[in-house]
Amino acid sequence: MGASQGELGERDSLVLNAMWGAVRVFRWLALGYAAWGAWVRREDMASPEGAAFILSLLLVWTVFMQVWNRRDLLIHVVELVIACVAVYATRWVDTPAAVNEGVTTVPGVWQSVPVVAIAVILGWQGGLLASLVVSLVMIATVGRLDAEPVSNAGLLILVGTCVGYAADVARKEQDELSRALAREATLAARDRLARTVHDGVLQALAFINRRGLELGGEAARLGVMASEQERRLRALVSGVSLDQLQSTVGGPVDLCAALTATTTGSATIVAPADPVMLDRGLADELSAAVDAALDNVRRHAGDGAQAWVLVDDLGAEVLLTVRDNGVGVSQERMDEASARGRLGVSSSIRGRIEDLGGKARYLGVPGGGTTLEMWVPKRVM
Repeated sequence: MGASQGELGERDSLVLNAMWGAVRVFRWLALGYAAWGAWVRREDMASPEGAAFILSLLLVWTVFMQVWNRRDLLIHVVELVIACVAVYATRWVDTPAAVNEGVTTVPGVWQSVPVVAIAVILGWQGGLLASLVVSLVMIATVGRLDAEPVSNAGLLILVGTCVGYAADVARKEQDELSRALAREATLAARDRLARTVHDGVLQALAFINRRGLELGGEAARLGVMASEQERRLRALVSGVSLDQLQSTVGGPVDLCAALTATTTGSATIVAPADPVMLDRGLADELSAAVDAALDNVRRHAGDGAQAWVLVDDLGAEVLLTVRDNGVGVSQERMDEASARGRLGVSSSIRGRIEDLGGKARYLGVPGGGTTLEMWVPKRVM
């Protein structure tokens, strides 16, 4: 029986899983080497029975780890304590002469098993710390600093640090691979969505735009709205912002052409012969302000009211005038509407124009129609 994949850690890469498999095999091989070393030296030991008892405990632990196959830090800290106790127990099992030589210990290379395991869990820093702990116990067992224990400690430190560094690299590469796969999955899903939207919604919106402009009147306004939504939807499925999409589609646009598309069927455009070129974002904002003004005309100017949009290029700025021949409105009424939260004038028009660095004012008298004047600099302040 073995641990479930969830217990083994979902973030382990193939490399880390292979390292854990190597730890399990190494635990058995190290135990076998320690048993062989104790058997060879059994006649020179002070207590062969003590060595057999220590190795039996290590065998029980090895079987336990083989069956349970845990990868958490706590269980391997316990294993580290067991290894340190087995190393220090060499003082009671071996002869004083063998202990002072510091050539080997009862567990032999098995003492490096928890060092490697902790290195896989915590990386090179954990491997270094665990190897230092075992190294200090090895030196304490001999009781003096000498070439043999220091050399063994150095090898153990190298093993723990190098294995930990390899685990760090494997974990980092696994994280980068996971992010790359997630980005690839996101792009694939976006491509599928883009194909679906392009084959259906975008083509329908484009058809509505063309057909609406052909029919004119209110249908033309519907076509313009469909065109705007098509543009926004393209930005969504392509994964770019509207500003990026606008800069890709084109640079400056003719304000008169933009207003013509916006006001088709709802007002008469009076524009200069030469195009008035503006940044696309500025032209869109002005078109939206004019559309809000014409919406006020439709709502409040009365039945049969007509509207005109005049465009004047003043060089450094543009003057837009929206005029109607409706019932008109007084300044007091407009202030009252703004105070009541009816923000068609104060927010959609005045607020938008002021954000562009310009100014707007309404002129009107009851029965004499309404005039809206909007001055906007060609460069947004």
